[in-house]
Amino acid sequence: MAELVIGIGVPHTPFFPGIAKAQGTTAQVTVLFDQVRRELEAAAPDLILMFTADHFVSFFFNNMPTFSISTFARADGPHELSRMMPQYSVRGHPLFAQGLLRYGIENGFDLACAEEMKLDHAAMVPLHFLTPRMNVPVVPIYIKALVEPLPRAERCFALGQMIRNYIDNWQGAERIVAIGSGSFSLEVGGPRMGQINRQWYEFVLERLRNGETEQLVRAATEQAMLAAGNTGGELLLWLALLGTLGRCELKFIEPHASPPDAPRDAHAFAAWNPVS
Repeated sequence: MAELVIGIGVPHTPFFPGIAKAQGTTAQVTVLFDQVRRELEAAAPDLILMFTADHFVSFFFNNMPTFSISTFARADGPHELSRMMPQYSVRGHPLFAQGLLRYGIENGFDLACAEEMKLDHAAMVPLHFLTPRMNVPVVPIYIKALVEPLPRAERCFALGQMIRNYIDNWQGAERIVAIGSGSFSLEVGGPRMGQINRQWYEFVLERLRNGETEQLVRAATEQAMLAAGNTGGELLLWLALLGTLGRCELKFIEPHASPPDAPRDAHAFAAWNPVS
């Protein structure tokens, strides 16, 4: 039987690989990703499920699914011209992904399917730091976190719960890690660029730290998330992760935000153990 062995939450800021390369092993972002990577390697996963959001690389306004399962055998990225990292090739797990697609539809989720994908920094920055050899297959699960109207937080959490049920009933023997990746307060290219909603950021951190998932799901309205920046909906990726984890034990959560005198973004690094 398959087993969910660890849950991980990280940011995917596109300039992090450049910072890590320039500043080396002492860079804060390097230290934090290394801490998460050690947890992932200790869990010895055979498969990565990644809750992510496409930044207009494979999806655009004319074709923007709310939830989409990637069933590719192989994909590569990142495809942005401004990338600060190598381009990688990533293996998928079509059998697992196609089964999840069918299971989700049978259980009330009208999921889209992408048999081919151009991966962007949201998927590739975490993999660059966590699995640099790209030796673990990846099934990305896309959530429309950047385009209004956002899906409801309750629905994203329920998506994670459905995926956990699928994992628990999957007949394979894979050890599975679930990753949610995104920021809690960040404005890209908009009028509030360079501002952080620190009140919301601290609220989210405190709920995650205390395991108050229900309170966080209730508070994560579209209005509240977008008040934290035009990418504030990336919190939905963490909520889907928490839905997948179910009962869990927080191993650690490390805040990571730009300094008050140069605000830019606000996010965290975290790891959980599922509790059976």
